[in-house]
Amino acid sequence: MATEICKRAFLGYHFFGEERKRNGEGEIYRLTNNSGKGEISCYDVCEGIQLTYNRLEMGSCFQKVSPEPDLLLINHCLKGCYECEFQDGTVSFMGEGDLCISDLGGQVFANSRLPTYKYIGISILLDLHTAQTSLDALFPQADINLFSLRDYLCADGKSLMIRARSEVDHIFSELYNVDERIRMPYYIIKIIELFLFLGLVEREKFENLPSFSRSVVSATKSVYAYLIENPIKRVTIGELSLRFNIADSSLKRCFKAIAGQSIGTFMKEQRIQAAANILLNKKDISIAEVAELAGYENASKFSAAFKSVYKQTPLVFRGRNP
Repeated sequence: MATEICKRAFLGYHFFGEERKRNGEGEIYRLTNNSGKGEISCYDVCEGIQLTYNRLEMGSCFQKVSPEPDLLLINHCLKGCYECEFQDGTVSFMGEGDLCISDLGGQVFANSRLPTYKYIGISILLDLHTAQTSLDALFPQADINLFSLRDYLCADGKSLMIRARSEVDHIFSELYNVDERIRMPYYIIKIIELFLFLGLVEREKFENLPSFSRSVVSATKSVYAYLIENPIKRVTIGELSLRFNIADSSLKRCFKAIAGQSIGTFMKEQRIQAAANILLNKKDISIAEVAELAGYENASKFSAAFKSVYKQTPLVFRGRNP
């Protein structure tokens, strides 16, 4: 069965020995470690092809694996962020809507992490020999050559990490909401659609995800943690750059890769969320005082910023949440 592909690809991964249960046509694995917990739901689409839904709330689930020839792994991120560290020390981040295609017989990641402790996505794992036979039998008209696609997409054995684009979003968005009555045939249709799309697009036209040095990533993560711990404190990007010894431009690029939004937008939302918490839990503090605590010059500016995040004014928000 295709489930065995996953066990072959990730031989020794501890979650295969953890809690699991059947879920209709699939199998659910629940995993825990000292960084959090997660759940993966595995479905055998056909011989040689497995699809899994991944819901992780942890800092990392990385475990070392050995290269396995003729296995292809495709990962799509719906929410959160997945950090991939390569053997040369560089790091890339797969964010919402992004796609990573890996030849498991070639490059194996040196490490991986979930910097925001949240990741929801889909993985498609293929045993190329068996999957090719299945696709030839199911849809010979498609003329899909998985080995040629692997060599084309993962040149020199390197993973291809590409930024979100509408065609990929169209394919995967529908996979996250499939009626269980048509689940298996629908999986096959969408996977074939994905291969047809990938085979047509010129590799040079993919917008590859940027990579960063370890030092830039480390400094940016420190900035991210600082902003989480100090949501109301007013600070400029320049001040953060000096404090954490990172260039403004590098901080902006790496932060957006991790958080999925600009550092300015992130800081604004953190302040507003902290202000919302004060509005709910400290009823004796006036809205004008909350605005001042959140660093706004006056209540009207605070109200406008609050409404842009919560779609209602602070007064209405407090009134609806007594």
